[in-house]
Amino acid sequence: MTGSVAGSMQSNRGNKIMDKAKGAFAAVLAAAGIVLAGSAAADEVADFYSGKTVSIDVAAEGGSYAVHSQIVAQYLGRFIPGKPSVIAQYMPGAGGARAANYVYNAAPKDGTVIGLLLKYIALEQATGRAGVKYDVRKFNYLISTAPINSVVAIWHKSPATTVEGAKKAQLIMGSTGKSSETYITPTLMNTFLGTKFRVVTGYKSPTAVHLAMEQGEAHGVAAAWESITADRPQWVASKEALFLAQSGLYRDTELPQVPRLIDLTNDPAARAIFEFVGANSTIGRLYVAPPGVPAARVAALQQAFEAMTKDATFLADAKKHHIAIEPRSGADVKALMMKMIDAPADVIAKTKAAIK
Repeated sequence: MTGSVAGSMQSNRGNKIMDKAKGAFAAVLAAAGIVLAGSAAADEVADFYSGKTVSIDVAAEGGSYAVHSQIVAQYLGRFIPGKPSVIAQYMPGAGGARAANYVYNAAPKDGTVIGLLLKYIALEQATGRAGVKYDVRKFNYLISTAPINSVVAIWHKSPATTVEGAKKAQLIMGSTGKSSETYITPTLMNTFLGTKFRVVTGYKSPTAVHLAMEQGEAHGVAAAWESITADRPQWVASKEALFLAQSGLYRDTELPQVPRLIDLTNDPAARAIFEFVGANSTIGRLYVAPPGVPAARVAALQQAFEAMTKDATFLADAKKHHIAIEPRSGADVKALMMKMIDAPADVIAKTKAAIK
């Protein structure tokens, strides 16, 4: 082998080694750039939230929503970068539509407002309810902390205390508004099961309805099981309230003997509607951010909720207050919402006709 050929080969090997070194160095720089970019984004989120106050705007006042939002407000800030203060404030009205409209349209789109909305927001939009001024496709979904299993509760001194009895005697059902469980469930039962509930709207909160039941002003309420166990736990032990039905797709583990609405009919059309409406119970206790919030802050809020719902102290406090924690991610909640808003047209039309 001549010296020129050997030198050429050695030079080529050297060039290859240099190329590999350059490639490796570039990869290191690229990786560092990614790390630095991620770190910069995290620092930017922390800098934004530091010293600020995040408000949880709650679509209901009293009952389990009050208890839940207060516990979340106590813990959530610990897991948000920058550790902002978190407060819960109540925005009842129009059966939850007031808060949903505010969070969608008027709330600051910077990550300082979170909505705790009612589970029926997709149903209300799909059925074209007057007063809906939001699009569920555009909310930033943060988490559902748990399903909301709802029950039909009747005061023990009412003229009727069974579903069959409610088909013969008129019972007054207190309601916070037409887009809430308190209105939708008894109205559907009237249409598809033949009950004679008279739904009276205008109550400010589930707690106000509970008081009306105790005072003989109302006979019953359709509400979240947690709303009753958190606000009136003595009703269960004393049997002052009797539970006629539950509206979700799955029976609550604490109410194995209480039938689902789906169990009370053999009519396929009625079952399809009860399933459509019952799916909202799976959506459950829903936290959202407004449209337009920067993606890095949405991600930080989602991660904060996820971390909070795994925290042992938070879980113990929730359990002490009879609040269930069975989280679904923001992505899962959005997928459920899209199924609701894109439900079969005939099911939506029949549900709309039923709840007027």
